[in-house]
This record gives sequence, structure tokens and C-alpha cells, in this order.
Amino acid sequence: MTTLRVTFPNDWPGWSIQQYILQSVQEPCLTDAIPITARVHSETYSDFYSDSPVFRASLIGPLIGPPKQAAIVALKFAFREDLIADLTEEAEVYKGALESLQGTAVPRCYGLYNGYGVDGEPIACLMLEYWGECIHQPFEHLPLNVRIRILQRLGDIHKQGLVHGDFAERNVLELDGDVRIIDFDQTENHRCDCDMDFRPGEMSPDMQEFGCAQLWKVCRSDMKIWSDRERHV
Repeated sequence: MTTLRVTFPNDWPGWSIQQYILQSVQEPCLTDAIPITARVHSETYSDFYSDSPVFRASLIGPLIGPPKQAAIVALKFAFREDLIADLTEEAEVYKGALESLQGTAVPRCYGLYNGYGVDGEPIACLMLEYWGECIHQPFEHLPLNVRIRILQRLGDIHKQGLVHGDFAERNVLELDGDVRIIDFDQTENHRCDCDMDFRPGEMSPDMQEFGCAQLWKVCRSDMKIWSDRERHV
């Protein structure tokens, strides 16, 4: 079991919590039995008063793999029992179907941690590899090569037998031209027969011939990678 100490800034207005002490629920990708500290950054795009904030933090402690991959992490918190259940489900997806995609299509997952707040309320924290910020413009406005990269990552997830369930710009991270897909608490089992040949710039293919209704809709409506002309569907 690994102990995670999360320390918070002292300059957030109205925020008085100095730290949380949490214990690992899953076997994380960290050296066992050695305490680690995550120091939350002052700058945040998340509402720290929400029930499910996400903070960027600097990690102090040993990690498996090159240090640059985990020097900065994302801490996804849940402060309500229903949200804790969702976060637990998401952690299981990372540990299960998405394990082989960590570090490529999805961020690396460093484990789920549970504990209690200052008033004894249960809390949970999912520690993930930091991979930039979410996309802040509609998919269709992105460069074509980025749109195709996102489709490839989404296709990788489909190949693992999952459909995302809440695919949107807010759930795609971009850093240095590469992308990661996040937020897996609404996934569903899925059989995908698409060959992942997205054919940008061509006429819209027949949905059944394409092999996946979900990916077809993303290509056509969200990414808009096909010409305006389309075959009868």
C-alpha cells in the first residue's frame, strides 16, 4: 500500500485545507510502501470548490519509468459518494481494458487513492499522467492531422472493446502535437468492425460499410473530415 500526501497552495481565496493523506486502492505504478507527495500548483483551470476538481501537481517520490513522464501529474478528485463510485469505475477501466493504451491513446494511470477529509467525509483521487490541457476549440477547427490523430486514438479505444460514452473536446488533451483521451466513467462495451481507414477529403462512406456507427458520426459530424457530398445512408 502506498501513502499519498497531497499538499495545497495557501493562496487560494477561502481555501483552508493544507493537505490530504490518502492510501492506494489499486496497485499503482509507484514503488510500493514508500510515501509520495503531490504538491498542487497554485495556477488552476479547475474550480477548487467543485465536487470533482482536477488539479495539476508536482510529484515528489519514486516512479517507475523516466522521471520526465511523471514529474507533473493530474489529480482528479471526487468529494461525493456518487462521484467516488464513478471515479472507482474509471480507475478500473484504466487498469483493465485501457491498460495497454496507457502512454499512447490515454494517459498513464498511477492509481486510485482513498481517504477522508477534514470533516470525516470520504474522498477519492485518481492520479494520472499530466498531458496538457483540454482542447478549447471545436474539433472541426483543428488542423486535419490533429483530427486524424484523435480519430486514431479513439479507434484504439474501440479496438479494446469500449465506446467512450462522453466524447467531446473537453475530454481530449493536447501536448506538443500529440493527444490523449480522458474521462472514462461512462464507457460501454462495444464491438467495432471499422478498419480505421478514415479517408479524409473523400466522399462520406456508407455507415454500414464503414463498420462503426459511432466513429462514422464522429468523422462526419464532429471532425468533418469528409466532403459535403455523401452517399445515401
